[in-house]
Amino acid sequence: MKSVYDEPRYYEIAFSYRDIAAEVDTFELCFERYSGLPVKSVLELGSGNSPHLEELLSRGYAYTGLDRSEAMLEYSSQKASAIPGKAAFVRGDMVDFTISETFDFVFIMLGSLHTQNTQELRSHFSSVSRVLNRGGLYLLDWCVRFAPFSEPSESWTMERDGIRVTTRYSEKLIDLVEQLVEETFTVKVMDDGAVTHLAETGIRRVIFPQEFLQLIEHSGEFEFVGWWNNWDLESPLGDVKDPRSISRPIILLRRK
Repeated sequence: MKSVYDEPRYYEIAFSYRDIAAEVDTFELCFERYSGLPVKSVLELGSGNSPHLEELLSRGYAYTGLDRSEAMLEYSSQKASAIPGKAAFVRGDMVDFTISETFDFVFIMLGSLHTQNTQELRSHFSSVSRVLNRGGLYLLDWCVRFAPFSEPSESWTMERDGIRVTTRYSEKLIDLVEQLVEETFTVKVMDDGAVTHLAETGIRRVIFPQEFLQLIEHSGEFEFVGWWNNWDLESPLGDVKDPRSISRPIILLRRK
């Protein structure tokens, strides 16, 4: 069975439920409130199909996407070729990477921080610190767990241009001490009468809030700015009483 990441067009449809313009509005609100420098260049880690590419370019930012998937990078590059603006794509592993240029803003979306141990997490933050300009922001979406261990599952269906994509996500605890979970995505595509099944399974280390703060302090390269619920800078997570109400929390760091 082919990987979800081998079919960027179907992947794009599966995750098209987001309001990309509103998310970029939040980026810009973060820049206005918290950035220590004017933002002209952005780097997305685990960029996949680069859903924010067009919106960011239209607002005058230079965009770079880093991903391990050649198929995703090629798909994004083809999109960028039809859009005015400066865009570049780099194949690399977010755990340990180097890029020749530096950036004013770095972001990672939808819990894509895939590391398997503390050493890899430290390596990741070290890599980000090398490419993020001083005063620049690093935004992490849904990368820290603000609720006890559970084994969530969910499914949703999206449709575009007559293509129907049903996605199922599940999470299974495989090592309590090491905080490792197995994530599984299965995707069913109905396209012009043909049915295609895709799947992807991976291991990810769960990160909890206080250890996240310790990792950041240990790095010595970042200062913690804040964390908020559901992309709302007026809804700090410290005010949330029921963890069941937490959805897509965002975290903001600033490069020292």
